[in-house]
Amino acid sequence: MLSWLRLGVFSVMIGAMLPCFARSHASARRERKRRSEVVDQWKISLADLLSQIRDAVARNDSKQALKLYEKICEDYKTSDEAPNAYYARGLLYENNQQFTSAIRMFTKIVKRYPESVWFMPAVERYFEIAKKLQRGVRPRYFGTIPGFRDYDSAVKYYELVVKYAPYSNYAPLALIEVADLHIRGKRYDLAIAALERLIDTYPGSVEAPRAHLKIAEIYGSMVRGDEYNQGGAAAARRYYGEFCLLFPGHESVPFARNEMKSLSESIVRSKVALGDFYFNACYNGRAATILYQSAVAYDPEAAAARVAREKIREILDGAKPKSTPIDFLFPSYKPQSNDEFVYGATVMDRIMDQKEGRVDATDRASVTPFIKSESVGAADEGGVD
Repeated sequence: MLSWLRLGVFSVMIGAMLPCFARSHASARRERKRRSEVVDQWKISLADLLSQIRDAVARNDSKQALKLYEKICEDYKTSDEAPNAYYARGLLYENNQQFTSAIRMFTKIVKRYPESVWFMPAVERYFEIAKKLQRGVRPRYFGTIPGFRDYDSAVKYYELVVKYAPYSNYAPLALIEVADLHIRGKRYDLAIAALERLIDTYPGSVEAPRAHLKIAEIYGSMVRGDEYNQGGAAAARRYYGEFCLLFPGHESVPFARNEMKSLSESIVRSKVALGDFYFNACYNGRAATILYQSAVAYDPEAAAARVAREKIREILDGAKPKSTPIDFLFPSYKPQSNDEFVYGATVMDRIMDQKEGRVDATDRASVTPFIKSESVGAADEGGVD
């Protein structure tokens, strides 16, 4: 009985509150409508805004012009004047060296109005702002505080050109400039990556020959002498060769061929120097002969190839390695055979693997290319674990 009484009281309360909720909802809806009407009353027409903008520009009042352009962007987003307003705002920010704000305005055009006539002008501004930063123009924060030179932002803005306008004439130019910025920062791997993107994506571009030459120059700059790794020289020679093959009528072909000849000579000298090391320091005439033969085969016309032929002839005639003061101090040194040399090199490689953690020694098979006879005998007698 008590529960039924409670249910009746609750129902009466709900019935009394429903009209209140209805009146409250209706009053809120009327309030929103009233506020909307007030906003519409204060909303300036597009024609009036454009007229005020012309007056502000005539007075050279950039702050007022920015406010009016912003109002067009907010109140008339779907009108044809919206992308124009964004572009004008971006130009004002750019002229005031507020490059971040300018890029933001141009990005609004690129993303929201890709069919607009202002699309390509916005992409062009990406390129021009990046070019200013590349030349060392300093941005201004809040329009007054001078900032630092920002080459990283220049790279980012060039990449925006490639991202939003990959089929425009600006895209290969942007990649060339990205490579130049990376070269300036000595980030050669990133520079080569940008240039290879240009070659792969825009092989018919007027910038493609320049990209081949730049990659070859970067690799060529890595050569530090005949005694060092000549991988850079070989890569540079390959790109110069591709350049001559793909662009035979280019004005830089004679230069590329001269560079190829010089690089070939450097590679041959490197092989000869490595052969000298094996012969004089390792007492390994067989390995030295192989390297000398490799030098001759690489470029038989090189001057160093003639030296390699002479050294091969001397080894075949029984020439001995040059004596050093170490040989007089330790006359008991016994020249290694080729198998012993390979065995020692393999052992050292294993030691360096374990020391530097390059390979887990427990997972690597313990098979050696050379097994000494005494080790085999010891194993048969149970003397080796």
